[in-house]
Amino acid sequence: MQLAPAVAMPPVWVGNASAAAIRRAARLGNGWFPSLISPEEVARGRDRLAELASEHRRPTPVIAIGGTAHVGGGPAAQAEIASGISGAYGRPLEEVAGIPLTGQPEEVAERLAEYRAAGASHAVIGVSGGDWRAQVDLLAEVRALLLP
Repeated sequence: MQLAPAVAMPPVWVGNASAAAIRRAARLGNGWFPSLISPEEVARGRDRLAELASEHRRPTPVIAIGGTAHVGGGPAAQAEIASGISGAYGRPLEEVAGIPLTGQPEEVAERLAEYRAAGASHAVIGVSGGDWRAQVDLLAEVRALLLP
C-alpha cells in the first residue's frame, strides 16, 4: 500500500493582538492577524514580532489587520461603530474611538496608509452602513487611492 502524496501545509495566520498571540505568530505562524486595533498598536506588535521571530531564527510573519468601515459615514457612524467595539470587547470607548474606518474615501485611504506604515501589508475589512454593495464600491475607490 502506498500513501498519496502529502498536501502542503497552508499558511498559518495567528489572530489576536495579545502578547501570547504575537509570541505564537513569531514561533509558528506565517502571519499575524490582529483586529480592531490602532496603527500604533500594530507598530508596537510589529516590533515585538520581528524581535521574537529573529530569536526563533524565522522570517518575520506578514501582518494583516482586521477592521470595520463605513465609507462615507461621518462622526455619528464612527461613534456608533466605536461604541459597538467598546461594548463587545470591553475596551474603553476613548481607546477604540479612532479604530472605525469612516469618512470619505480619501480619509479612509489615509487611515489605511497609517496601518501600512505601521507594518500591515493586508487588510480584511468588514463593512457597516447599510448598502454593502455601495460600501464595497467605495472600498474599491479607497484601494485605488492607495495603489502606487
